[in-house]
Amino acid sequence: MRIRRARRATPRRIQAQWDSSHVYHKGEKFFAALEDAIDKAHKSIDLESYTFATDRLGERILCALTRAVRRGVRVRVLVDGIGSSTWTRTLRTRAAEAKILFKVYHELPWERWWYSKRAGSTWGKLFNLLRLINSRNHRKVCIIDSQQAFVGSMNIIDNHVTSVSGAKAWRDTGVFIEGADVKALVDTFEGVWLGSFRRLKLKLRLKGRRAQSSELIRLNTRRMQRQDNYLDLLVRIVGSRTKVWITNAYFIPDGSLLRALSVAAQGGTDVRILVPHFSDIVFIPWVAAAFHLGLLRAGVRVFEYTGAVLHAKTMLVDDWGLVGSSNLNHRSLLHDLEADVVLPQERDRADLERQFLIDLKSASEVTIDNWQQRPWIERCIGRILLAFRYML
Repeated sequence: MRIRRARRATPRRIQAQWDSSHVYHKGEKFFAALEDAIDKAHKSIDLESYTFATDRLGERILCALTRAVRRGVRVRVLVDGIGSSTWTRTLRTRAAEAKILFKVYHELPWERWWYSKRAGSTWGKLFNLLRLINSRNHRKVCIIDSQQAFVGSMNIIDNHVTSVSGAKAWRDTGVFIEGADVKALVDTFEGVWLGSFRRLKLKLRLKGRRAQSSELIRLNTRRMQRQDNYLDLLVRIVGSRTKVWITNAYFIPDGSLLRALSVAAQGGTDVRILVPHFSDIVFIPWVAAAFHLGLLRAGVRVFEYTGAVLHAKTMLVDDWGLVGSSNLNHRSLLHDLEADVVLPQERDRADLERQFLIDLKSASEVTIDNWQQRPWIERCIGRILLAFRYML
């Protein structure tokens, strides 16, 4: 059904441009630029990260945020209750000491119990917390003065910087953007911070305006947004003419995406998918490999990155480029909050294309022959785990 709709539809027209943008493929440079931007902030910093560790990188960013507070900048930090669960207690204490405003998205019940002074208030919300435990904030966004933003898939953790992790530093991608469309990120951050997008609508209504949307920012705070974004992606892939180059850390697609990729490849489009050979979640490559055979038979080329852990989420479809936090799995499609940035500038797309070709040099191509030679235990476990792909 979705593929038939995709064949009939046309992709969204992108007319806006960023005032300024820059793509980063190395965590060291990305976080150096982020730290510098924090040090130059004048009014506000809104930072949300799935993982915010209290390691060397986390300490650097915390110190930069603390310096900003001392200058009179309003600083708000929002972390995820599972992604940052190991560090939540320390972060909460450090944030309070530094006068950083701090919240946890869908915090785990026992963590809420730990800091709550009134046990009754915890028990009253326990059921709701358990109900929402599968809904996570997977975004990695830092907004500076409501005009600039850093977006991508780099968590605040040492895994992303070579100064600490060396050759084992993860391969990842982030982007700096500046322009009026950053306001869409500001509004969606405010909605998550308030804990309700209804509250956000009321707050904005009192100010005489609506939440800002953007053709350059792809968000999924509402079910309709998720459906529209996914259909637009299918439309672009099915209608592609030259290339579909995808880098994705957790490639567990549904049937519609698999068919769209097959249709594009069979129509003569150069379809290549780059996935990790090694993952921070050991079984993810085994699950992803379960889809490889069908894609290979359709003419899709599949590559496994054999360097460090590949964590990037980028996409090139003809003259359309995308960088963000969304994986091609059910978590990003159905459950988690994500943020992705469209790159209309030819310079940025050329940068993504150049990096994709560089990554292929550190990857091995999957063929039908070597796929069939995979250890039977990996293929068996991958097939079994497909039954739980709704959660992956």
